[in-house]
Amino acid sequence: MTNKEKIIVESRKYLNQHGYGASSLYQIAQTIGISRGNLTYHFKDKLTLLHTHLDKLKALHDQALSHSVSIPSWKSLQAATTRFHDIQKDYAFIFFDKSVLRLEPVIALIKQLRKQNIKIQMSMINLSIQIGNMRPEPIPGMYHSISRNYWMISYFWLVSERFQKDGDVSLDKLMWSMLLPHFTDKGLASFKEHFGEAYLGELGVAFEEFVGEEVVF
Repeated sequence: MTNKEKIIVESRKYLNQHGYGASSLYQIAQTIGISRGNLTYHFKDKLTLLHTHLDKLKALHDQALSHSVSIPSWKSLQAATTRFHDIQKDYAFIFFDKSVLRLEPVIALIKQLRKQNIKIQMSMINLSIQIGNMRPEPIPGMYHSISRNYWMISYFWLVSERFQKDGDVSLDKLMWSMLLPHFTDKGLASFKEHFGEAYLGELGVAFEEFVGEEVVF
């Protein structure tokens, strides 16, 4: 590993732990065990280092989505969503640090990721309608709203995990709960064949059980 590669790897770990706004190049250099001058030889300032991390994040995200584009299926899209969640964990400081989220390069990147994900989601819905696995849109705009919700849940899942309890539904099952009501009999049969009948019973707490729980304020 070159000195520059080491800086990229170790600075990401440091920023995830301490946050972007609260960190300085001097602190990062000390943690890595190099001089500040050595660090600034490769990255003249903290913003330059951030741009490198944004480029790395974008490349990993595009790689995760590429399979969904080349081999379109709900399975490949689900895998890409799960991979994006892992990428978010690796770059948590970008998604948690408010000082980062206010920066224009970060805003531009997240808008781009959002646009890509919604477009691919809509493409998958369109393909599913064409092959008879999903019904045509029942209300104008509904499928676009579902695609936007799909992105929002995926984006904020890392934050929501902090407040979840044991036994809460997983990300993939939450996603399916939005889509399955719009599947045709053919699509549902294909889903059961792939995931198994039992999977349908694991999408969350049954409504009858949930409404029976005591309301706590």
